[in-house]
Amino acid sequence: MENVRIFFAGDFCSKPSTKLISVSEELQSLLNSCDLRIVNFEVPLMPEQPACQAVFYQNDDSPAFLSGLGFDLFSMANNHAFDCGEDGFRKTVSALGNRTFGSGTYDEAYQVRIVDIKGVKLGFLALSYAAQQGVFDQVCHHDGLGCAFINDLRVNHDIMEAKKEVDFLFVLPHDGIEYIDVPLPETIARYRDFIDYGADAVIGTHPHCPQGWERYKGKHIFYSLGNFFFNSKKDPDFKADKPHWYEGLCVVGTIHEGQLSFEVVNTQNRGNRELLIDKNPSRQSHNDKICQYLTDTATYGQYLDKVIQKLAVTQEFPIIERFSTRQPLKTLAKTTIKKIIRRLKGRTSESHQSLWMLLKNDARRSLLIHALKK
Repeated sequence: MENVRIFFAGDFCSKPSTKLISVSEELQSLLNSCDLRIVNFEVPLMPEQPACQAVFYQNDDSPAFLSGLGFDLFSMANNHAFDCGEDGFRKTVSALGNRTFGSGTYDEAYQVRIVDIKGVKLGFLALSYAAQQGVFDQVCHHDGLGCAFINDLRVNHDIMEAKKEVDFLFVLPHDGIEYIDVPLPETIARYRDFIDYGADAVIGTHPHCPQGWERYKGKHIFYSLGNFFFNSKKDPDFKADKPHWYEGLCVVGTIHEGQLSFEVVNTQNRGNRELLIDKNPSRQSHNDKICQYLTDTATYGQYLDKVIQKLAVTQEFPIIERFSTRQPLKTLAKTTIKKIIRRLKGRTSESHQSLWMLLKNDARRSLLIHALKK
């Protein structure tokens, strides 16, 4: 039986033209050696007549660039899929040639994408966390268009049913805490759930940096591939100050005689101009470190506590404090009246929006609870 090779890449976005990006021969050769290539198309295209000035959108030439590299499938179950509204979403799906999955109508979003390669039936289910917009994250919200919600009660059943139809099932969740290189315990538990219900591998995105991976019950879980290439600014020379932003993981799954194995490939975005395979020994050392956290409970707990406290103090606690600060009665009355007026006009204050997004996001809410326990 011939081998089946599947290439998985992380988050992709390029606001500047992709004509500026070159891909190394070595990376292109690896892509060419695979039978199927999948990437998370993180940010939509801007529609011709945008209803609002969207902050996150990418260049119209991005679909052609990725197709030229050989990518066949595009996950669109992510928190930015509807940043440009339904018109932006439809334009993006059309440009990608209907090779997207994880979004659409309620039933389309949760539909497993099935591909037959050399007689091997492969299934792909893409899921997203409860984002600000565009995710079917409420029990009663089944109308219109959206992305599949990772904690919808139907997901576990969909996995069990899909496994009856395919030889190998891959779950691609877009979830977790951004910019940290370890998953939360709740993320670990949920991703292991997917394996328990029948998935053959779980390959995550969203944190924008690589996280560790493990074998659970003999099957692989990659908690975050990080960025394949990500520049959401107009300036092609913009430099993000987030750790490991320009370091990504790509994984190649090989099916041989009914067995699935994975190869991890370190990639680098060099100066928003070049994508290449990164063979720096420091990358392997970092990989070993972040994977060890998942096997050493004590080390993981200590490191997680430190990360959680830092994020809580800088991000989450300030949001809560804005609502708990005591005010003089006169000031409180004026503030309340202003809020009522804004509500009547259909507007929400920025602070309310921040709190709503914090409480709605399962991973961020879990982080806050962990921090409050300390």
